[in-house]
Amino acid sequence: MTSRLFRSFAVSLGLPVALSCGAAPSGGEPTAALVTTQSQALLADSTPSATGVLSFLNDWSTTVSVLDNDVPLNAQAAQAIIAWRAGPDGIEHTADDRRFVSIAQVDAVPYVGPAALADLEWYAKGTGRVTGLALDELVGNFDGHDFTVAEARRTLKAANTVSGPDLQNVYGISALAVQDILAARPLYNMVKLSRLANVDFTVLQKFKAMTALAPVGDPCTGPGTCEAGLVCEGRPGDGSSNYGRCIASAPIVGDGDTCSVFAPCQAGLACHGVPSGAPEGWCRPAWMSGEFKKYAEVALPAATAPVESTQAVVGLATVPEDIIVEVDLVHSASHRLVLTLVDPSGDSALLWDGPNEGTPPSRISVTRGISRDASVNGYWLLRVTNPSGVGSGTLRSWKLKLTSRYD
Repeated sequence: MTSRLFRSFAVSLGLPVALSCGAAPSGGEPTAALVTTQSQALLADSTPSATGVLSFLNDWSTTVSVLDNDVPLNAQAAQAIIAWRAGPDGIEHTADDRRFVSIAQVDAVPYVGPAALADLEWYAKGTGRVTGLALDELVGNFDGHDFTVAEARRTLKAANTVSGPDLQNVYGISALAVQDILAARPLYNMVKLSRLANVDFTVLQKFKAMTALAPVGDPCTGPGTCEAGLVCEGRPGDGSSNYGRCIASAPIVGDGDTCSVFAPCQAGLACHGVPSGAPEGWCRPAWMSGEFKKYAEVALPAATAPVESTQAVVGLATVPEDIIVEVDLVHSASHRLVLTLVDPSGDSALLWDGPNEGTPPSRISVTRGISRDASVNGYWLLRVTNPSGVGSGTLRSWKLKLTSRYD
């Protein structure tokens, strides 16, 4: 059975926040302290993790037994969650039933605290209930091994498709573990795989080793970590991420051709320049473009101090071409806000000057201020300033849509 080491990730106003998981659940398995980093989303409302946890708790198939035995939570926490969901009459499927709409509601249930929330997020991720995660984001720790989304996918594909003899003779997995895997197929999530009786640290270690070479588009950590014929491209040099992406470096027919909204590029290519409003652009390999979304959930208080949120960009070429910013914020005086974007090299662009331009739009094309000869991979920073200090709100999320080229 898996050791439920769990990693959650916090985004603050530039300062990471450490949370403690507290005592181990009644199942006796240790739960480690939450690890904070800005590479993944906080378990906060509207984030993928929060959405997955709430969906799991609101599902009628999630019973006391599932919470107590499968997650597993402390029995008192499991009972209290289902009792809250059943409403004042204590009977499910009646008119006073309730549904969780926020993580704060879950946290307020008796016997639920940081440890239970960590276990719920681990279980929701590990069973595939959390969507929208980047390929290099952690799913969780299973039998002592951290698995990213990409690693989990490759491991489960092997567990479901490799023949029994090859699992035993090529992968080096014990006969008992192979029997368990074959009997349990299809295996759709890491929780199910890791909880097979004879699947342990050694078995998952062998899966990771045998599926270590990444295919096209998957995260990589340097030379020799991609499949044959691929190269690892776009690893940031500022320490914001350990990962790049595996790409095919062979020339593509049509690279460099002119394109437009009405004359798109051939398959495998993307039209650069047009996203910024140009009538005509140029075709480049599709891997040189990408979208990077940050589920920020950062408070915008009634104060003049700037609020910042960062996100790492990985896997692109070397310098930016199109830069599009999409912002999702709610604010009682949004027309007073000033938005600034800072690239990994330190160049900045004034996105919107609320006092002079009014309420900011949700989509802004950056056409000045940031050099097109500076680094594209690394930390990008969105700064929100309220010079008047009037009004408050929340930066819920923001997205970067980027195209790139080699300098």
